[in-house]
Amino acid sequence: MHTATVLTQLRTMRLSAMADALQRRLSLGEQHSLAPDDFFALLVEDEFTARTQRRMQRMLTAADFKPEQACLENVHVSPARGLDKLTLARFTTDAWITQATNVILTGPTGVGKTYLAEAIGVQACRGGHAVRKLRYKHLFEEINAARGTGCLLKYLRKLQLTPVLILDDFLMAAVPLDDLTNLLEVLEERDQVGSLIVTTQYPPADWHRLIPDHTLADAICDRLVHTAILIRLQGDSQRKAGDQGATPKSEA
Repeated sequence: MHTATVLTQLRTMRLSAMADALQRRLSLGEQHSLAPDDFFALLVEDEFTARTQRRMQRMLTAADFKPEQACLENVHVSPARGLDKLTLARFTTDAWITQATNVILTGPTGVGKTYLAEAIGVQACRGGHAVRKLRYKHLFEEINAARGTGCLLKYLRKLQLTPVLILDDFLMAAVPLDDLTNLLEVLEERDQVGSLIVTTQYPPADWHRLIPDHTLADAICDRLVHTAILIRLQGDSQRKAGDQGATPKSEA
């Protein structure tokens, strides 16, 4: 069969990466130095790698991370920050996700909570797990919008099926009790089936005073804190440190 025909058929079957790889490898004459099955295996690997990269890029886009894209490799680890390599290493595998473990990141403004949350999320995407990042107030805006269009159950189901949900700036704004009830519903839907990463300035010990309803506070804290990985970041603002060259600006 003529090479041009094969290339057309591959692209028709949406195997464009394999078609491109075949064209490239033929131009380099690699077919002459490899056994037919080895040459074919390389083409399959090219297609598989391209699809994996496209899938990860789609997940990173859907996660709604910042454009600079955080990564664990760039996280500044030091005792002064309250962050060690052993703790960070827990997120290089997907065990915490498969076990539906929550992660709570606390600390003052600028210490790098959001960057670390996104770095953990990017690592999860690399492992093939879908991630969604939402600011605390935006979660309720989306819930109320979904309710207004009659799609609330569908929206909650979507959140439930997202393996890793990042809730940024938790409790950083006062919200109505009805919204807190919605938050509890989200937590109940995700309990033991998905991981939640929370960033907040407030340690869990302060959450009860920030949630006006005692019963709701108990339920929310129980579902978030129980068996969660707690990381309290400390030290100077990473934005200030970045300006001084002590750590990447992107970790602000």
